[in-house]
Amino acid sequence: MPNDVPPTVNPTSSINLVRSSNPWTSASSAAGFVLRYLLVVRKELISVLGSADQADDCLKILIAHLVQVGFGEHKKGRLRDFLIKAIRTTAKAKIREMPDSEKPNVDIDSILADNEQWLSLWRTGLLERAWRALERKEHKKPDQPLFSVLHCATTKAKQPGQSLRERIKSERSIEIEEAKIQSLLQAARAMFAQLLADEVAETLEKPKEEEVKAELKTLGLTKAFDGIAI
Repeated sequence: MPNDVPPTVNPTSSINLVRSSNPWTSASSAAGFVLRYLLVVRKELISVLGSADQADDCLKILIAHLVQVGFGEHKKGRLRDFLIKAIRTTAKAKIREMPDSEKPNVDIDSILADNEQWLSLWRTGLLERAWRALERKEHKKPDQPLFSVLHCATTKAKQPGQSLRERIKSERSIEIEEAKIQSLLQAARAMFAQLLADEVAETLEKPKEEEVKAELKTLGLTKAFDGIAI
């Protein structure tokens, strides 16, 4: 699944940056919400601790804590800030338990929310969730193959020189008239941008348009919204 931002959409497209009304701070299940980003957190923990096993132990501690007490007094601001703090706390606890010979040479306190690696992982996680959401929509409405069209249009083709129509037929087993492909592609790009905006909004405490825009800029995701009325 591609992690790149799809290219510019038709200028007539329009989305709502704050369409979603489900911010993370209002989640009924803290553990359930964080599970959305479990792979992102795991990758960061592996990077910090240098061990998948140690990272998984930390994840167990984190999820158990969220199941027991939820977000507690920390449910404010951005979810990615909350999670990087949780990563630092659980990693510190794990390192204290490790023999000196196995302890990683890392400054846990230097791992902040604006760390480039963490921002990159977070960005990728958001994009992957938007792609999966678009794919689920296609499963519900197979006559509108938005995921298939956008996926084929934005990932490297297996056969050089292959037309988009030929690629969609070859890789997705979908026959689409050339005239319809462009309209589907524009709709797919707009839908992807909306799903990405929804995802970002839900990671903020009280999302407003300017806050969503700022987060998109920080994460380098504004390309997905080029040419869209927001």
